[in-house]
Amino acid sequence: MISKRVFTLCICLMLGGAPMSEAVRAQTVIKVSTRGITMRGENYLLHKVKKGETLFAISEAYGVSEEDIMRANSLTKTTLRAKQTLLIPQAKQRIQRKKGTATTDPQQQQLPEPQIENPRPTVPPRTIPRPVPARTTEQVVSTRSDTISTHGRGKRNPERGGLSQEENAGETAVSGFGTGLLHARDAKAPIETVVLLPLQEGLSSNHRFADYYRGILMGLNALKQDGISVNLRFLNTGAAEEIVERQIRSGALDRADLIIGPVYPIAFDTVASYAAQRGIAIVSPLGAVGADDNPYVYEVSPDETHAFDRIFEQFGGRPGTASEGDNLLVIDHVEHPDTATFSLIESRLGEVISTLSFSGERARSQDMDALLTAALERGRHNIVYVPVNRADALEGVLSHLSSLVSNSHYRITVIGTPRWEWVQNINLDLFYKLNVHYPASYHADRSDPAVAAFYTEYLKEFGELPSPYSFRGYDVIKYFGGALKRFGAEMPIRLQQETYRPNLLQVGYTFRQQVPDGESERSGKFRNVAWPVVHFRPNYTIQVER
Repeated sequence: MISKRVFTLCICLMLGGAPMSEAVRAQTVIKVSTRGITMRGENYLLHKVKKGETLFAISEAYGVSEEDIMRANSLTKTTLRAKQTLLIPQAKQRIQRKKGTATTDPQQQQLPEPQIENPRPTVPPRTIPRPVPARTTEQVVSTRSDTISTHGRGKRNPERGGLSQEENAGETAVSGFGTGLLHARDAKAPIETVVLLPLQEGLSSNHRFADYYRGILMGLNALKQDGISVNLRFLNTGAAEEIVERQIRSGALDRADLIIGPVYPIAFDTVASYAAQRGIAIVSPLGAVGADDNPYVYEVSPDETHAFDRIFEQFGGRPGTASEGDNLLVIDHVEHPDTATFSLIESRLGEVISTLSFSGERARSQDMDALLTAALERGRHNIVYVPVNRADALEGVLSHLSSLVSNSHYRITVIGTPRWEWVQNINLDLFYKLNVHYPASYHADRSDPAVAAFYTEYLKEFGELPSPYSFRGYDVIKYFGGALKRFGAEMPIRLQQETYRPNLLQVGYTFRQQVPDGESERSGKFRNVAWPVVHFRPNYTIQVER
């Protein structure tokens, strides 16, 4: 069998060029590190990858095979990133050379195969026991249409059957948003609201929609206390477009000022088109549903492309910011990476951030402490991005960092992902100790008196604790009910001015009108771009930074 090195030499000679190793060295000069570290009785050199360096060139410079470097660093591909820290295996007798002397001895010891640790949560789930049995979905929301009134002060809106776009434009002289203007309504009349949610017998997802509707009912009470009257009708859409079309033909949506739902894109587009014809604001309650060119659509699920905007402004090492000159590090978890977030961090901060491969395998636990020690710096503030979502893997990383803070007094700020808001079975003491920050789309602070009161009232009313869907339902009706009462037909314009900040339970909304594909102006749907930062402070308080 022809060796890899001989095969490479033959190919280069056939092409009339120099051997590949000589060509690589001519292009990139590898500065051999003399900084050593010992792990599990094995000796390594620490090499920080520079832009343009390849795994082959590094292996040639150190006299170590590519395979052994990949094995020592748990690499699954040969592609390297600038500022990535590599462990370079060295023979025991060679680590004792004089400082500044490079080595090209290819001999090295094989690393033993590690044992994979069976993940076990170290703390109980972050939940509160339910003291009384929950009501069934059928007890909360029927599969029929229901009409509920808050019995507010206003009188019912007269039958109108909707206005044409020409009538809208004539009655409300607001320019700049074209057909995005809402229909004119009697400001003293109740806000006619239709909620369309899918409930199907036997589906486990029913509880989410039931919780969402419960939250809306709680929000109606809050609006009533603010003097805002709402007439609410619930329609069960199932999961079929035909049901929605039948409901539209029946006239059930004709008098609506606000439509919340449907959930599924195929049904939503049908209702959104109807809403555009009638000048009705329609809210996508839980996720992205398309309808990108429809200016009557409000998508409350935040746009993920903006998730890290505030984080990068504050902790991206940009000149003129507080993080300028800080030591930025991103953890590339070998077993459980959040690949999408890692790629985003790398693309936005690649020039200023270093990468460290982290393994949660038990046999490499001490190795990871040593590698983190080599990457962190005592003289600077260390900002550590940890794109990991799985609870046991995340707790493993944070435990290592917490140990270093306790023993070596590093200054560390850990940056997480939006999905940390939903992580269960993790020791939150680590969050406070490591000064954790992460962008949040939905966060309810239980220390807030309003949130605590919501828990109490919800438990009293429905016999169980609210879920995140309950909070979302409450906030949507509170936000849009108040906005329609306050702004009327001008709501699309006024919401973008960021002066409307009602007291919601979660982090709130910031809407931006989108530019549809092929267009040059903002004329599409409105997307929520609010991504406040949740900060776990060392004094064991939580601060939401908007």
